[in-house]
Amino acid sequence: MELTNETSWQTAFASFMEPFGQFFKRSESRASAGQYVRGLLAEVKRKNCWQLAEVMGEVHPDGLQHLLYGADWNADAVCQQLRAIVAQQMGYEPGIGVIDESGFVKKGVCSAGVKRQYCGRVGKIENCQVGVYLGYIAPHGHALLDRELYVPQEWCEDAVRRAKAKIPDELTFQTKPALALQMLQRAWAEGIPLQWVVGDSAYGNASTLREAIAAAGRYYALEIPKSARIRSPMGVLETVETFSLSLPMAAWTRYALSLSEQGLRESDWTAQRIVSATDDLGEQWLLVRRSLSNPADITYFLSNAPAHTDLDTLAAVAGARYHVEHLLEEANGTAGLGHYEVRHWHSWYRHMTLALLAHAWLTTLRHRDAQKKSASAALLAAAQSG
Repeated sequence: MELTNETSWQTAFASFMEPFGQFFKRSESRASAGQYVRGLLAEVKRKNCWQLAEVMGEVHPDGLQHLLYGADWNADAVCQQLRAIVAQQMGYEPGIGVIDESGFVKKGVCSAGVKRQYCGRVGKIENCQVGVYLGYIAPHGHALLDRELYVPQEWCEDAVRRAKAKIPDELTFQTKPALALQMLQRAWAEGIPLQWVVGDSAYGNASTLREAIAAAGRYYALEIPKSARIRSPMGVLETVETFSLSLPMAAWTRYALSLSEQGLRESDWTAQRIVSATDDLGEQWLLVRRSLSNPADITYFLSNAPAHTDLDTLAAVAGARYHVEHLLEEANGTAGLGHYEVRHWHSWYRHMTLALLAHAWLTTLRHRDAQKKSASAALLAAAQSG
C-alpha cells in the first residue's frame, strides 16, 4: 500500500468515512462508527465490542455497544452509500453480482434467527445465524454490496422470541432466494452496473428467482443440481447429468479460469441450448464445467444469456462465482464479518454494515494502489518509447 505512515493512513481513512457521517445523528455516534470500523481492521483474534474497545484504548465498550444497540442511525442508508461508492470506484458494464450465504456459529437461542441449521463455514448442522450477501465482481477488485439476515419460519411464527430479539412486526418469512432478489432489486434501482447474476444451486434451483432476474432484463449464470430436468434439442426430457454424459469430446473446450495453491486450475466447459423443465423462459443455455483432476467433479449452470453469447463469456461469468468464497473469507478474517456478539435484529444489520465498510476500505486501498502502479507503468512505457 502507498499509505506509508500513520498520518497518511488517518487522512485517507477520514476521507473514506466522511460520506457516511450524514447518517449518524450525533457526533458521538459518528466517532464511534469510525472507531468500530478501525477496530475491525485491527489484528486481534476476536473483534467483539470488548476487544475493539481495548485495541482502541477505551476503558469500556459502552460507546461501541450503544452504537450497535441504541444510537440513532440508519444502517440501510449507510449500506446504500457504500454501494454508491463501490459503483463509483469499481463499477463497470456489464457488472457481475454474486449471491451467497455464510453461517456464523453462535451460542444460545436468543440471537435473532439463530437455530440449528446447515452452516457452510463448518460444513455441518450447527447452532448458527445465516446471512445472505450480494457481492460485486469487477476487474479492479471485489466488494460486498449488501446483506440480509435469514430469519427461519419458526422464528417468524414466535411472537415472544421476535419481540425479545427486536424483529420488526412487519417482517415476514422470506426464503434465501427471496432475500437475494431483494438485494438485487435494490442495486438495480440505485443504478449499480450489474447485468449478470451468479450463485450456487441454492439460488439457481429457485425458478422464481431466475424468472425475476430475466423479467428485470438481466442475465444469470446460476448453478443447478445434477438432477435438474431439461428438454434437450432432440426433445428428450432428461436430467442435466444424463444429457451431459452423452455429449461428444468435441463439445468440450478447456479453460484456465482460476488460480489454486498448485497454480492455474483448468477445467473443461461446454454450453448447449436446452429448455428447462422448471420455468417458462423457453430456450436457454446449459453450461457444464468438468474438473480435469477429478472428472466426477461436474458443475451445471443455467443461463438466460442471448443465443449469440459465446462460450468464453459464459464460462468467465459462471467462473466468477468462486470469487465470493474468497470474498466472504477475507471479510470475515480481516474485517470481522462474523466476529459479533449481538442479539437484536437491527444490531446484526449494524455490525454487518460496518464490517462491509471495513472490507470496502481495504478494497479501495488496493484499487488506488493498482491505479498508481498502472499510471507509473504507463509513464515508464511512454518514457522508454520516447
